[in-house]
Amino acid sequence: GRYDGLFREADLTAEAAGRGAEVKQWIKEGRKIVGSKSPPAIATGDQCKHPFRCGFYDYCHTEEAAMFPIDWLPGKRKAALTRLIEERGIVDMRDAPDEALSPLQRRVKHCAVENKPYINRAAAREDLRPYEPPLYFLDFETAKFAVPVWEETRPYQQIVFQYSLHRLNGDGELTHMEFLDLSGDDPSRAVAESLLHDCGDTGAVFAYCASFEIGRIRELAERYPGLGAGLRAINERVVDLLPITRRRYYHSAMKGSFSLKAVLPTVAPDLDYAALDGVQDGNMAMDAYAEAVHPDTDAAVKQRIEQSLRDYCKLDTFALVRLRQFLLGEEPTPME
Repeated sequence: GRYDGLFREADLTAEAAGRGAEVKQWIKEGRKIVGSKSPPAIATGDQCKHPFRCGFYDYCHTEEAAMFPIDWLPGKRKAALTRLIEERGIVDMRDAPDEALSPLQRRVKHCAVENKPYINRAAAREDLRPYEPPLYFLDFETAKFAVPVWEETRPYQQIVFQYSLHRLNGDGELTHMEFLDLSGDDPSRAVAESLLHDCGDTGAVFAYCASFEIGRIRELAERYPGLGAGLRAINERVVDLLPITRRRYYHSAMKGSFSLKAVLPTVAPDLDYAALDGVQDGNMAMDAYAEAVHPDTDAAVKQRIEQSLRDYCKLDTFALVRLRQFLLGEEPTPME
């Protein structure tokens, strides 16, 4: 509640005025392009996405009519490939020589062109073999504020207000645990204590792009030293399913992306985020949280938001359960 000194005034008048000629030139060039009868004859490329994605990118990219867009190639491009793209105006993966691609990029290219998925289950089983039940599947939802609203937090800090946790026992029983705080108070200590209780003392904790969960748990351990040992012990058990998936699986429908929402429809088509009522991604979860904790939000609306958040986060961790089963070649567990 004390925000004295949060902002500092700085006179930028001279600096802003000094860019007047540059801005005038931008306006002149922009008007010339807008006034032309056809778009500029320039192939799409990195310039369309940096420093920000251009609002016309999808239009221009569609006009190029690449059957297998070069942008589907994941990871960092080799200098040779970047040079070829610039010199030849390459927009289709088929025109990118294999020797200029990384092994993963070659896999993505050939899966797309040949319309055949790639799966190395033997290797995936070896990757996952060390992890015996009980197994946990974890996902966090967070809120972040430009101006901190709780003590001991910083601007834009990711504060966990919700998690979903599936537990798979040795007998195949799958149970679900969760945490959600929509009181508007700082949920940090409560989420830390609940996590310690629900995660037990043994068993791998699977996450996807696990650096996010690891980072949030580490912050909780630093903030609450009395809980630190237990929280750090959870972090030592975290296993990231993303690199295993990236090494052992690819489907052309993923279009070069290994995000969970790109992978899931290809391994578990019966699970559909679009079918959820309300929250369907992390950004929507943040917005929903802000609305739910606002004092003017109607109780009935808050109740709907709560259910929507629970459904979304639960699907995230159930998706991890199904992804592991797919990689192992196991019979899938039906949707809960």
